[in-house]
Amino acid sequence: MIEGFIDFMKNELRLSENSINSYYSDVKLYEKYYKLSFDEELIELVYTDVSMYKQHLLNKSISPKTINRKLTSLRTYNEFLIKEKIQTNMVINNRDFIKIQKFSLNNNIITVQDVNKIKHYAAKDLKHSKRDFCFISLLTYGGLRASEITNLKINDIKLKERQLYIIGKGEKFRTVIINNIMYLAIENYLSERNKIETENPYVFISQKSLNTTQPVNRNFCNRILEKYKNSCNLDDLHPHLLRHYFGSNAIHNAGYSIEQLAAQMGHSNINTTKQYLDTKKEDMMDLANKL
Repeated sequence: MIEGFIDFMKNELRLSENSINSYYSDVKLYEKYYKLSFDEELIELVYTDVSMYKQHLLNKSISPKTINRKLTSLRTYNEFLIKEKIQTNMVINNRDFIKIQKFSLNNNIITVQDVNKIKHYAAKDLKHSKRDFCFISLLTYGGLRASEITNLKINDIKLKERQLYIIGKGEKFRTVIINNIMYLAIENYLSERNKIETENPYVFISQKSLNTTQPVNRNFCNRILEKYKNSCNLDDLHPHLLRHYFGSNAIHNAGYSIEQLAAQMGHSNINTTKQYLDTKKEDMMDLANKL
């Protein structure tokens, strides 16, 4: 049954690989909880059972955000069960989700100084400085997802128009503006990239993909950033961290509206974009001490 759920998410809902893995994991954990609690296999979802599971998670001090994600996973599974005619009713509704105060503090936002260090060490890389600097610039100033940057083709870059053509989640097309830093980074990297003899149409290639027409995988992204994590004294450095920096920087410093940022980041739901209103704890402390 659970394998059919994966196909449903992939082919019917066209969810990203990360979302599919996350929802799958959440449903498997619920199956385990159900089996331990009631000593029977999970067949269909029952509102009372899901409510008890929600309380179980609250009792374990699981964060409301995580609980809401797990409920979203179960609601998606509920949709699958209805499609398969295993049950006829939706048991998880909007009222079941925990209401979270929209304003929040975020201690995982990297600073301008952090970004400058990453760019500094990328520009100094002995072997792949132009490639790495371009890669980091697209994440930092274009807000691309890891899947979007790995699937970016040379023909998707419109330098003259200052635009990137991006196919995002759910096969949705959008254009991303190329700012001055991105422009120079792309121009310098492509001048080097064009000297490589390959039929691969993708912007970023690896030794393994050189003689293919396939994109690099997500590990390629992590390997690039891993090189600079220690030099920059960062506990963690991954593509989404730089995407989050773009969103926060666009809102707090560049003056983007929520609607403008949603369009640039490829968000279908503007509530997703509102997470970038998060403020660092240190900034709020400075404001609070002015009272």
